[in-house]
Amino acid sequence: MRTSGRRVIAALILGTVSGCATGPLADLVGSEEAQCDSHAGSADWWSQQAMLPPGVRQKCKKGKMWPVQPRPTVPPQQFSHTYHSAHYWPLPYVCQERDYVRSIVNSQLNNGWQEGTTLYDRHFDSDQSLNVPGELQLVDIMEITPNAHRTVFVQSSYNADIDNVRVSNVQQMVAQITGGTESIPVTLRKGRDYSRPASEVQAINDLYNQSLPTPRISAAGGGGGGGGGGGGGATPGGP
Repeated sequence: MRTSGRRVIAALILGTVSGCATGPLADLVGSEEAQCDSHAGSADWWSQQAMLPPGVRQKCKKGKMWPVQPRPTVPPQQFSHTYHSAHYWPLPYVCQERDYVRSIVNSQLNNGWQEGTTLYDRHFDSDQSLNVPGELQLVDIMEITPNAHRTVFVQSSYNADIDNVRVSNVQQMVAQITGGTESIPVTLRKGRDYSRPASEVQAINDLYNQSLPTPRISAAGGGGGGGGGGGGGATPGGP
């Protein structure tokens, strides 16, 4: 009897560890599966169990949710999967978080390169040809910008005729600089110019320098000496 009882307990423990727990032992380990169906233990069954998230499950007890923080409400993981999650934590979730952060950083990086490789309204004259600052900006884009971001963006004026003339003039300037040996994409971009032209910055600096007060040296030392002399002159009237 003792030998058979031990065999039954061993079989139950083995079934619990393998993920197919039945009978009273399943209640002791907290399994929500009263019985395994006919497909329990198969490859498809294990694949479904592997999709269960780790961690504590949220349950309602006496009208309250335990724990209060949002938690999964699906059945708990199998014992072997719980050990796997604890052994390799925080993998694989940390990889997903890193990919998410990298996607945000890459998006900001691409937006920054677009800002730096854009020809704005201030880079064009009234006839929509590039002025001197525009030509210098174009040369910097072609010589300094890495190949992965070497695209010339032209700020859209929301006027198709003006935009076409600007793009055509920029393409001609690119061909003139490279001698027709290099092809660089030129495309329109809707955006705002958050910087200031150099002429505006120079005008602000000139106004600031013109408004500076004239430096003056205080005569506090001479006034103090005179006051001391005045005080000395009042002494003869005394006793």
